[in-house]
Amino acid sequence: MIYRRFLFVVLIVGLLACLTLAVRRERHEHRANRVEIVMDDQDFQSLARSYAYDQRAFLIALRRAGLTSLAVQEELGGQVSSSPGAAFYAGTALLDQARLTGFHDPVFARLAVHGIRSDEVYLVAYDAATAARYAQQLPIKFSRRAVRVLRTTLPVVYAIRTQPDYFGTVGLGLPEDRLALARELGLALVPRLQNDERFAAPQIDALLHDAIDRNHAHTVVFFGLRNQVLGYPDNIDATANAMRADKLDFGTIETYDAKQDQAGNESLAKDLPNQTVRVEAISKPEQDKLRPEEIVQRYDLGVRERNVRVVYLRPFAHQWAGRSIEATNVELVRQIAQGIRAAGLRIGPASPFDRFETRWWEIALASLAVPAILLLLLLDFGFGDRRWAIAFIAVDVLLVVAGFAVHHDMAVRKLLALIGAIAFPVAGFVAIAPALRAPRAPSTSAAILDGLRVLAIATVVTLGGVLVVVGLLSTPLTMLEIDRFSGVRLVLIAPPLLFLLLYLFSPRWGAGVTPKQFAQAPVSVLQLVAGIVVLGAGYLVLVRSGNQSDIAPSSLELAVRAHLTTLLQVRPRFKEFVVGFPALMLAGALLPGDRARWGWLLALAIGVGLGDVVDTFSHLHTALAVSLFRLVNGAVIGAIVGAIAVAAYRRFRPAGGT
Repeated sequence: MIYRRFLFVVLIVGLLACLTLAVRRERHEHRANRVEIVMDDQDFQSLARSYAYDQRAFLIALRRAGLTSLAVQEELGGQVSSSPGAAFYAGTALLDQARLTGFHDPVFARLAVHGIRSDEVYLVAYDAATAARYAQQLPIKFSRRAVRVLRTTLPVVYAIRTQPDYFGTVGLGLPEDRLALARELGLALVPRLQNDERFAAPQIDALLHDAIDRNHAHTVVFFGLRNQVLGYPDNIDATANAMRADKLDFGTIETYDAKQDQAGNESLAKDLPNQTVRVEAISKPEQDKLRPEEIVQRYDLGVRERNVRVVYLRPFAHQWAGRSIEATNVELVRQIAQGIRAAGLRIGPASPFDRFETRWWEIALASLAVPAILLLLLLDFGFGDRRWAIAFIAVDVLLVVAGFAVHHDMAVRKLLALIGAIAFPVAGFVAIAPALRAPRAPSTSAAILDGLRVLAIATVVTLGGVLVVVGLLSTPLTMLEIDRFSGVRLVLIAPPLLFLLLYLFSPRWGAGVTPKQFAQAPVSVLQLVAGIVVLGAGYLVLVRSGNQSDIAPSSLELAVRAHLTTLLQVRPRFKEFVVGFPALMLAGALLPGDRARWGWLLALAIGVGLGDVVDTFSHLHTALAVSLFRLVNGAVIGAIVGAIAVAAYRRFRPAGGT
């Protein structure tokens, strides 16, 4: 008895430490409450020119609807020809023209005097702002020996020793006219800069400083044909240092396919854990397939449930409910802004998470919950004594200390979190064992009350695993999904399998057969079919886990999800309110004969539900309040479904049935 009390004290200490860390995390989430609404300037210009819209008036309407920022991309060499302030020509083309007709324009006639070369391109700037930008950018992007200034007065002419196709992919800085328009309209700037693998610290410093000089910029989002962050592969630390100095936040783009990740994204985010914000964008091809309501819902879910703090918009090129395309885009921004405010967030410069550091002793205290629950489970089955407790707790603390000492504490924390995430649902199943072998309740209302009691006990015990996962793994990087809890699928798989084994081979739940008896037991066709269905359902659970599953949900499921989200704000999980929670309520109401035939199936269903409770909170990029709200919704609806199932069962299976 004293030993058990000691273990409960250790468990309470560990869970209280986890709760303290969870509260600290929630405060950080609450403070990071500003969301930036950004419009892609290049796509915006393309749409506005296509329909002859007044860009200034269009942007004013968007800003009034809630737009905060304009994402201005570096001008690429290939885009110079379409610019009103510049032009470029390949040396070979100019030589051909000189041979055929000569130059009538005095600028090019003088250019020929300098000697046109076939291995150069010639860049002409017609206004002072463009010429100044090229004068600053060309030495950054090319060596100084490769750039010659052939004319210093307007129009300024530069000769660059390079190939035209390469020049077409080089960034030449942010166009001044777009920056001026953003400043005039009070829109913040989101610079979109391209990497060059040759860049070292001086070039990186110059590029970032030039991008934000005289511009109201808070967040930078990188782009490029090779999809790399600035400084990749060898100078990411230099980029991080420059961004710290310039107080720029890094926009990490949310993707569901590793092939779409920007090279160097994780490294830069790890260098800037308190200056990184999540960016959600919808590609143009995908956006064309979506309805405006779906676009609004997509961004709303990202902001509410995935800690997205930059909503990156591309203009929608279709009409909506009789509105013009211009009015459609204004309405989209208005509804997205309205959804952000409805979620209790503010519109403004994207706010990253503050530095969220946990000291080794805090993690050591929180981790005590893991050996404590393991020892309690073993004790419940007749194993363990004080020596076991000393050994388990010593190993736990040594693992944590060693992890911090070698700077691999997250690996240790993930391992301990995984053990706790599995052990606590098992403890919840052990706690309800008496109810699963109790005699049939005298009335339907009593059976429903018993079911609610079982549901509450199992869920509360399982929440200990939630606290362990949240307490051990909450960091800015996990909350941004840069660092992930790699044991999520095991959290879904292990509880159902362990519950099945415990139910079948332990008398505690009423079955208690030996492996030999189990192997020789007759199997009905209905049970065989049920087993096949369970295997298929288990496979679906695995491949459908995660944000991007291998099997897409059906249109019916998507419609149900959308309606649940609209009705409840936060959609509960089907594995909880359809499978696990009703099974918890129904298990104790079964007749002995039905329990012998189908108890194994309910044990699996309970395992799926309780495992999913922990899995819900294992998605650490989801705000704690949202996950808690999701669980409450699931428990309430699951209790209603379970009560209906219990009432229906007792109606069609009276006490005298077999």
